[in-house]
Amino acid sequence: MGLLTPRKMGQKDILTTVRSNYQTIFVTLVNFASYSSWTLLIKWQFKLYGMNFSVLLAAYQMLFVGAVSSLYLLATNRFKYPTKSVLLRVLPLGLVRSTDIGFGNAALRLISVALQQIIKSTIPVYVCVLSSIVLKKAVSYRVWLALVPIIGGVILASWGKLTASWLGVLMAVTSCIARAGKAIINDMLLHATTEEDRLDTMQIMSFESPISGVILTVAGVVFEGGAVFEWYSRTDRSSIPTVMFFNSLCGLLMLLNQWSYISIIKHTSSVTCQVLMNLKMVTLIFISVLLFNTQLLPLHVLGMCVATVGCTSYAFIKQHEEAALKMAASMSDMSEPSPVRNQSISRRNELVGGKKNP
Repeated sequence: MGLLTPRKMGQKDILTTVRSNYQTIFVTLVNFASYSSWTLLIKWQFKLYGMNFSVLLAAYQMLFVGAVSSLYLLATNRFKYPTKSVLLRVLPLGLVRSTDIGFGNAALRLISVALQQIIKSTIPVYVCVLSSIVLKKAVSYRVWLALVPIIGGVILASWGKLTASWLGVLMAVTSCIARAGKAIINDMLLHATTEEDRLDTMQIMSFESPISGVILTVAGVVFEGGAVFEWYSRTDRSSIPTVMFFNSLCGLLMLLNQWSYISIIKHTSSVTCQVLMNLKMVTLIFISVLLFNTQLLPLHVLGMCVATVGCTSYAFIKQHEEAALKMAASMSDMSEPSPVRNQSISRRNELVGGKKNP
């Protein structure tokens, strides 16, 4: 029996590895399918129904996500009331999240999906800038150098397209800046020092989504109220339930995308996640070219490749620096004298030769 034990353990390890690989493949497919479907569905309904109230549609989607995530947490007994410090982070998180979704959806009305995805490649740039300004975190020269091909690649990929709609480009850039702020606040909530201040993905969404939904609703009523009445007066009443269904579906896809994004990082690493996100961006651009007849020149393809290399290099450098910091912290902990360890050494020395540890 003893000879069979290593074989059984080996089989168990193999099964665990295979199961983990299947989970990684599954969440990756869910992330790609949910994000791509959500983006294309938003663009498609704008073209099909001629709606000019993207902010109110985003508000409905966010409120839908908040309701679903809260019901799930209540059903699984994982709902928790926020502490004061959590509220101080969740409130600005709701603001940047509403800015991200609201301006991102509005940009899709004015620019192509391809251009929007190209602009989204610059998110690491804004993360570094905000980390330096807001968190006072030092950014190494290696990280700044990795941002150069990202910026250069985006310029090449969007050459001749930025003038299509400056307002749409400005909205897309604003959405990217807000998403960078969201990433920073999410990291603070996911890795809070105390258990009561630490939230998981579903808990974050249950707090941020209703806040974002309310902010977007107020902004939508103020800026898009007339567009809603104008669309309602000329549209077929039978299409309204269809619009509600599609936007509920968009809310569900948004929820799945957020969950799968965190799961990819959990099952793999930030580098693997960044590579997959870049692959998703490139694939989505080519799908949009086929569906919406977007013109793409060889220069644009070259720019996307350069930006993808930059994003991947950025992820590699960030992971290397984080690993080095963890190693340094671990070595520092090991070098610190332990009272228990010193007492045991002193006791051993006394028993052996009457010597005391200095």
